[in-house]
Amino acid sequence: MNIVGLGSIAMDTILNVDVLPKEDAFCVIKSTRLLPGGSGANVIVQASRLGASCGFIAKIGNDMQGKELLRVFDKETIDHRHMVVQDSGTTLHTDIVVDETGGKFIMLDMGDCFLNLKTDEVDYSYISNADVFYTDLMPYSSAYAGLRAAKQAGLKTAFNMQVGLPQMKGFGIDKQQILESLAYVDLFAPCREGLYQLCGTEDLDVCAHLLHDYCPGTLLFTLGSDGSVAYDPSGKKYRQEALSGNIIDTTGAGDSYMGAMLYQYLLQKRSLSESMEFAAICALLTCGGTGARSCPTLEAVNGYRA
Repeated sequence: MNIVGLGSIAMDTILNVDVLPKEDAFCVIKSTRLLPGGSGANVIVQASRLGASCGFIAKIGNDMQGKELLRVFDKETIDHRHMVVQDSGTTLHTDIVVDETGGKFIMLDMGDCFLNLKTDEVDYSYISNADVFYTDLMPYSSAYAGLRAAKQAGLKTAFNMQVGLPQMKGFGIDKQQILESLAYVDLFAPCREGLYQLCGTEDLDVCAHLLHDYCPGTLLFTLGSDGSVAYDPSGKKYRQEALSGNIIDTTGAGDSYMGAMLYQYLLQKRSLSESMEFAAICALLTCGGTGARSCPTLEAVNGYRA
């Protein structure tokens, strides 16, 4: 196995309606779609589409949403033998109600599985036999143990902090736990909000200096339309501009970027600057479709570069 991920996974139900209802009112559902998601799983899907042999670990229920997530993993050729399936459990899922103008509201059901993945339910030898371990640190205890096991086995590791500190705290993860985990990380990629909250500043150079006290690896800061900035372990700075092109939906662009970095930088061992450009192409191509799983294949990326 090239890359093993342990992190967030969810099933989204998209309900397209005629109008968003007000209190005590109703609406008419015009169509319903099931879309697999969860940032951690999206990242692994991108790496798999680029050609990496990938597996994923999370806890789901033996419900309709959980079964669909496993079916999609089969379609994406992602190994799910080490997923934990809880009988009568409820898989993390969302109901997203969208009206004809694009207005929406989201209802999140955490279920009783995702955050309850116990450390003794994870086969850490499966992680240790991979080349790269990826996590968004959720759920914390199992993900932290995965990072330690991976480093002890000599793997490259990546931690993609997808939400800010308040949201991480809501998932039971505090700032100190995040910083302590960085000792085992080769590629740390916090979202912009999380980065500024961790460091107390929006000065990227200062952020890098502060984080390198905890993280011995590469720091990668994705900045949306402002592109991305990275600092290698020596502190050298790299910048990649966001690429212009056909933008339909930016959902999942960051997940695509991260999956591409796992593949190109940690697995293929390309240079940091080359990997950032490659990842920017993947993010752009993802924006050309609809939904987080519009990420490209390696053939599509090579076609863009030709």
